[in-house]
Amino acid sequence: MHYAGSEISLQATLSAQSALSEPPPQPHHPIMCVPPNRLFLYEDGRFACEHAEVPADDRRLQYCIDHSIAVLLLEVAHDRFCT
Repeated sequence: MHYAGSEISLQATLSAQSALSEPPPQPHHPIMCVPPNRLFLYEDGRFACEHAEVPADDRRLQYCIDHSIAVLLLEVAHDRFCT
């Protein structure tokens, strides 16, 4: 993703921002996993990596989803009105 002439890693941004949410109930949260580890989103809403899994109602996961939507909206607005 590009913003204002610089490159932004969405996954790194989400990991950093998720640290502002409540402390995780387990030592490793899937949102903190980095490539090449794979992430999984199941039909029932569970989110997992190769090391851990959280339920669909996990607050940290919801915060990251909300944040990613906000970042994507900013990108769309920037592309639409600033270029």
